[in-house]
Amino acid sequence: MNGSEQPKDALDAPTETPVKSLIAQGQSLVNQGDFDGARAICDQIFALDPGSVGGLLIYFSATRITPDDPVHKRVELFLKAQGLPDPVKAHLNFMQGKALDDLGRYDEAFAAFVTANRHRGGDYDPENIRRLARRMIASFPHHLSPLPPASPRMIFVLGMPRSGTSLMAQMLGAHPNIVTMGERTSLGTALAGRETDRISPLRIIEMLDQVGLERARRAYIADLPPEALQQAQEGKVLVDKMPENYWLAFAIPLLFPDAVIVHMRRPRLATCWSCFRNDFRHGHGYAGNFRHLLAHYDTHSEICNAWSRHTPPGHWRDVSLDQLVQDPAFILTPILKQMGEDWDPACLSPENTQSSVATLSKWQVRQGIDPKIARGWQAYLAMIEAEWGVVE
Repeated sequence: MNGSEQPKDALDAPTETPVKSLIAQGQSLVNQGDFDGARAICDQIFALDPGSVGGLLIYFSATRITPDDPVHKRVELFLKAQGLPDPVKAHLNFMQGKALDDLGRYDEAFAAFVTANRHRGGDYDPENIRRLARRMIASFPHHLSPLPPASPRMIFVLGMPRSGTSLMAQMLGAHPNIVTMGERTSLGTALAGRETDRISPLRIIEMLDQVGLERARRAYIADLPPEALQQAQEGKVLVDKMPENYWLAFAIPLLFPDAVIVHMRRPRLATCWSCFRNDFRHGHGYAGNFRHLLAHYDTHSEICNAWSRHTPPGHWRDVSLDQLVQDPAFILTPILKQMGEDWDPACLSPENTQSSVATLSKWQVRQGIDPKIARGWQAYLAMIEAEWGVVE
């Protein structure tokens, strides 16, 4: 392997390059579900730089690996290289784990994911986060009154990453009278009253008053995409799918009293393993340590259980991913009814939704409603229990 073939992460290049431009095109195609187009872009990337980590990431997210896949062979060769930085080692091992999982070589895949997370690292203090969550719960603003109902009609989909939030949003968005807006940070910035990279949810609760609540709703609506706002004015329901909105979900019934909050749930070990085995490029510092993941899952559940008790009946819906894929109409019909909409069979074809999916679930949601996808983690259950001494 010569120097030009050393894997490099062009996504982090400080200036625009031909490879970086192609990576942006390929990522856009993957998000749109055009996997064939994305692989064609990868051919162009690899012609310029066979070791482009950005290109490799796109290829693996757009491809089900089969035996003798030439790109997988190249990754296996890269894994033997010496002196690679830890972030690149992490990316390569995540790719290797994904390839081995596709090939049904689960023991080897498990080892690759463990190695990937050892190189990924992360900065997370589970006890500090739990203390913060409990202070938030104890500080619930009982003195605030819900604002009067107002347009737009909203559904907020939230929960732990990898719990089925993307599939739920796409199924809802397939309904002819519902529009999904993807993952938006508008709720946090609207409540904080300013653009900031670090929003303290406890500080938001402590400072929020009735005037601030009114200001926050105006700010949230003003930040809606113009096309979504136009569709809302035409009577369509908008879906805000930001998993981490569970931190601030206490405010949703105050801002939008007619809104429905859909909290996606998945078994604890299933959720944590799915997070552990996926390559979160930024954030989610808890994901590189399985015990931290378990602690974070428990904290998230404690927060959601608390906020659900402050939400009017029918407006907080705990939804099991397993039940959603087994009986979609049974799960979705009450949510639609709460929003004044009827069941539509289009919801059974989320793969046909035109909206872009920029999350790690981009491949899964384009496969339609497949119960096997939700159960895939079970191939690793015995290994999880043996490695970390936990049981489901």
